[in-house]
Amino acid sequence: MIRSVGLEGMRGYEVLVEADVRNEKEQCVIVGLPDASIKESKERILSNLHLLDVDLSMKKITIHLSPSDKRKVGVGFDVAMLLAVLHKVMEKPFKVDEHTCILGSLSLSGDILPFHGLIPSLQQALQLGFTRILLPPIDTKYIHVHDEIELVPLQNVQQLLEYLDGQLSLAMIQLPTIQVREIVESTTEITDFSHIYGHEEAKRALEIAAAGGHHTMLSGPPGCGKSMLADAFHTIFPDLSDEEMLEVYSIYHLAKEEHRFTHRPPYRSPHHSSSATSLVGGGTFPKPGEISLAHKGVLFLDELGEFSRKALDMLRQPLEKGVVNISRVRQTVTYPSSFILIAATNPCPCGYYGSNERYCTCSPQQIHAYQQKALGPLLDRLDFFLTLKSVGIHSKSMGERSEKIRIRTTTAREIQRVRYHNQFLNGNAPAQLIQEACALTNKQSQYLKTICYHQKWSNRTQLKIMRVARTIADLTNCEVVNQEHLEEAISWKLQSFNQESIIG
Repeated sequence: MIRSVGLEGMRGYEVLVEADVRNEKEQCVIVGLPDASIKESKERILSNLHLLDVDLSMKKITIHLSPSDKRKVGVGFDVAMLLAVLHKVMEKPFKVDEHTCILGSLSLSGDILPFHGLIPSLQQALQLGFTRILLPPIDTKYIHVHDEIELVPLQNVQQLLEYLDGQLSLAMIQLPTIQVREIVESTTEITDFSHIYGHEEAKRALEIAAAGGHHTMLSGPPGCGKSMLADAFHTIFPDLSDEEMLEVYSIYHLAKEEHRFTHRPPYRSPHHSSSATSLVGGGTFPKPGEISLAHKGVLFLDELGEFSRKALDMLRQPLEKGVVNISRVRQTVTYPSSFILIAATNPCPCGYYGSNERYCTCSPQQIHAYQQKALGPLLDRLDFFLTLKSVGIHSKSMGERSEKIRIRTTTAREIQRVRYHNQFLNGNAPAQLIQEACALTNKQSQYLKTICYHQKWSNRTQLKIMRVARTIADLTNCEVVNQEHLEEAISWKLQSFNQESIIG
């Protein structure tokens, strides 16, 4: 058995490749639900067998890709299929253990080539636990792996056979000539938090949101600073880890989108005319959408009321689960979509409802319909709802720089990584883990229950308050949630609740 990796969207699974060679009419057949590109692999395999002087006269070659009930896509199985055949016809068979994965396409002249989907396949091979991965000649310096994992870039079939026979070591392999985009450690940040005058409450809420992964809505008249705050939010977002950086690049590689290797998280801002498919992903040949391209980063939806209701409805599952499942007739694909949503909307169609600058020209019915369209599908998923007013440029002095705030959010994220074993943030951790992490005293629990009883808040609202309180405590590096943290979290919910009551 030769092992490789197949993809269903961004989710990888192990593919076992085996071959049978018997005396019969000359033929090469590939079975196991291959697509058209894999069926064409037989010509590349036969060409390479002839180059290796393998006698194929009166030989029928059958290659099986298992599991046979999953559709295989792409040319990344070429090298694995060739090795499976060579294992049957060579006088001295080589050994490939179960911890070795083989990825690569073939040329007719015996070169091992990269293919579309190589980076996601490599990332998923690491996730599946393979300790040795044979690759096309790409630069692997950007991939940070444990010492016990070997990444072996090989340029051609002859070099591959010499390596498997023990004649070629990792030290003898020449540096690859095909380069992948270099790591960019920093990017030019356009909008800094210190450039924004006023809006101190909004800045505090966005700091909590960045630290704990909380979704936020910004509402206010045109020109009050909603888009500027959203652009600056990206600058206080913590850096990605090496594993997250590789995962994000894999998604962009699969979507055929330009993206550099950088520890800065992605920031996506699709236009409100975007279709549901471009936002969520899919299509005849499924590929990641905007919510997946924002994975581990920020998704900013400006003019939320102008998005289609269908597109907003489709955001519900990704916001809760962190993944999006796209079902088609031929296959079901899964893409990661764990992002922080920052949405901005005007309070009414004209934008000046509640403003002190201009009179609103909208009727009560128009205001209610507009707000219901924008907020109806997402209201229960938001942790902060901020109503902004216009602020004069010289009304207040500038605040902290983004770099200083990012230090606090990064420290809070590190606390959560340890607490949840690098699996969750406070904003998306399961309810049981949040309750254990908060460990409210009897007095605090009774206080929270009393507030929720008088405000007629549901259990979901109580849990959201606990999530925000836990993040506030992490920002102050407190092991326990004290009364001050709890009261601040309740105050944020009271602000949101007042706006929700107007909408309702």
